[in-house]
Amino acid sequence: LNVMVVRTRRAGGGEGERARVSSLCEVEASILEKHWGAFDLARMMERCALSCCVEDDEDGLVGFASFHHAPLVGDFKPSMWIEDVKRMWNVNAGEDDDIDYSNTLVLNFFHSEHAYEEVALNEVLKMAFNTFPQVEHVLLFVPINIPLFKPLLGNFEPLVLQADVKANYGCYHVKLKEVVGEVVVRLAMVEDHDDLMPIFKAQNEDADAYGEFFLAQMIQSQDDTNKALVVELNGKAVGILGVTGDMSLAALQEAFELETYDYLVQGYEEAAVKLHEDHVAREKMRREEHERQVREMLEEARRAAREEVEEEYSQMMDERADKQAEEDADKTEEELEAEEKEREEMFEQELAHRVAIAEEEALMEIGEFLEHPEPSVDLESLSSNAVCITLFCLDPRLDSQVHKVLEPALDLFPDKEYCILTKRHTVKQSSLIHLFHPVPEKLGCNFSHALYICHRACLLRAMQVSKAGEAEVEEISEFLEGEGSREEVLSFLQGAGKEETVFVARLEGQISGIAVVSPSKQPAVFSKWFELEQFMSPELYGSDEHLELLHLLVNPIFLRRVPEILRELLRITESFCLHAAVQDAQAMPRAYQTLTYIPCRRLAPSSPPKDLDPAKTALEPDLPLPAGPPALLHTNFRLLSQPKKDLDDRIVVIGGCETSVGFADAVLSVPYLDLHRVTYVSPGGLALRPPLYKRRSLTLSDAEYRQHAISRGCRVVEGTVSQLDRVEQVVSVRMDSGETVEIKYDHLVLAAGFRDTVIDRLQLWHVDGVFSPFNLYQENALQAWLEKQ
Repeated sequence: LNVMVVRTRRAGGGEGERARVSSLCEVEASILEKHWGAFDLARMMERCALSCCVEDDEDGLVGFASFHHAPLVGDFKPSMWIEDVKRMWNVNAGEDDDIDYSNTLVLNFFHSEHAYEEVALNEVLKMAFNTFPQVEHVLLFVPINIPLFKPLLGNFEPLVLQADVKANYGCYHVKLKEVVGEVVVRLAMVEDHDDLMPIFKAQNEDADAYGEFFLAQMIQSQDDTNKALVVELNGKAVGILGVTGDMSLAALQEAFELETYDYLVQGYEEAAVKLHEDHVAREKMRREEHERQVREMLEEARRAAREEVEEEYSQMMDERADKQAEEDADKTEEELEAEEKEREEMFEQELAHRVAIAEEEALMEIGEFLEHPEPSVDLESLSSNAVCITLFCLDPRLDSQVHKVLEPALDLFPDKEYCILTKRHTVKQSSLIHLFHPVPEKLGCNFSHALYICHRACLLRAMQVSKAGEAEVEEISEFLEGEGSREEVLSFLQGAGKEETVFVARLEGQISGIAVVSPSKQPAVFSKWFELEQFMSPELYGSDEHLELLHLLVNPIFLRRVPEILRELLRITESFCLHAAVQDAQAMPRAYQTLTYIPCRRLAPSSPPKDLDPAKTALEPDLPLPAGPPALLHTNFRLLSQPKKDLDDRIVVIGGCETSVGFADAVLSVPYLDLHRVTYVSPGGLALRPPLYKRRSLTLSDAEYRQHAISRGCRVVEGTVSQLDRVEQVVSVRMDSGETVEIKYDHLVLAAGFRDTVIDRLQLWHVDGVFSPFNLYQENALQAWLEKQ
């Protein structure tokens, strides 16, 4: 039996890849046009959500397929094509298996060498289901006068037209379970050991250290808090998930930023509110008691001071009584009244002086009111609200089914909302990690493992994105409470903007995210001034197919679903590209990390020569640089579907110059990487001024330096390196606040730049007439100073 060996990968976007695909299809181009309609392979590879190349064992291209979230043929509108399909064809799907925008993909093109067509089709369908785990159905549309052809025939089933409906295309359908198989998740049994061990060993480098019967022993030791679930396909165990509800959270609560997730305990919010209310009540009573004591002591001090002054005044008057009588005999009545008035004024002045001193002494004695620090919630007294993954392995062919394993695992612990996963930062990631999002580590904790978290609600399948209405103002206002953009978003919702549209993303009716978009007015400006061609082909998009993202705020537990929200925004608005121009790059929400950072061009582009096509060079004249310029972020259907590799390697960048900024921007802008543990150390952090030392060439402009985007993907530490231990791989950083912290690293990047240390040591930067000859700004200042002399 001759078995065709092929491998499937994502199609590249370069000219070479496009030429290979064109060469594959050109022989049968006329037939393919009859089957799929007029097609442009370059546009398809650039604009569609997923394009696949199939290669043989000698790396020869033998197949190509393209999938998208809407049909590219006929009169279907991307914003409502599912409704059209349901109106025209009998879908014959149950309520739990109905097609919708989130679970349906369209095969818009497929071609393969005939010898490979069956295996190629099977592999591209598997890749589509693995790339979009939420997809359960793939549809295709073929002209009604063209019979379904091989290899589609026999793999896709036709949908029957509704009565009295005429269509120019036939609609065909295949389900996930028909391609990958239908998995069953059940409690593990000892008998599953033999099926699971080969998978376990293949995915765990240190599997032998666990012992030959590790899995059997783990399965046998199940109890109320420790469970093992098996994934079964065609009667054979092909994966296992171990989960426990019995673990200590103290170390994780100490090392990670878990306040957003209520520290993974039940009743935290209620306990925190009660504790705060009790604290406020106690402090109010203490303050009132302190104020009462102050009043009493001041009254006593005033009384004592008055008595003392009155006694001294009385004694003085008695001593002067005899002598004063003789002196007063010769004075007129007016003179006597004036002297009496003067004595009274002196008495009042002395009394006021003595009272002020007494009050001051009394206040010093009782002291100012000092509010007690608010106590923190006793986390140990609260029940855990999380289960922990202890073991996971799954046949890679079923990576698209991983969510079907986690759901029943959480169902075993109905009182828990979170599932957590810890992994050493150097081990390979599993397919399970894509359901979780990382939790930031506290500065200086240097925990040995990375922490990932998943909320039960994040596993719900259908996220509904729709245009917001004025009836939702109150609900949206509550969701945006505490956000700086709240008033602006609400004003757009109430009609303040003519082109701005507010969208809400909901799960089970609850708001999970808010987005504000508008049609992009300057796609050509972005193409001219930013290096968009590194990530897309601007010439393959129409000027009306660009969307601008003004605001995006998402509940932190749904950060992994941001690509789904952005895809829906593009689909509903019938756009293909999305840009976000952010003026304050240091204030970007975490949801923006899904977007790709586009660098500004190093040199201002000139008008293109006459023999060059401006559409290709993107150098159209009369397009000024945007104010700022902003930090530009971008995405499209193709980038949104590109799997990202989660990396937990600890990278420490010792910064302070444009080199470090450029490096960090570059490494954090790779579209297929998610770097979770990058730390940028620099005096003053990401200051909004260029570094002190700056040459005139090969550097970032002042505007570019201010609009770097590295703060959206890394921890910024304001401080300087005081010590480096290369053996233990630890950097000691003296913070600008005076505190010293230790930061562990796996990779250390030194790019601190140059400084004039002589002037630094002498602290002469602010002395008039003292300048550094190696500093661009000091050179300019020296020139200006000389001109004034």
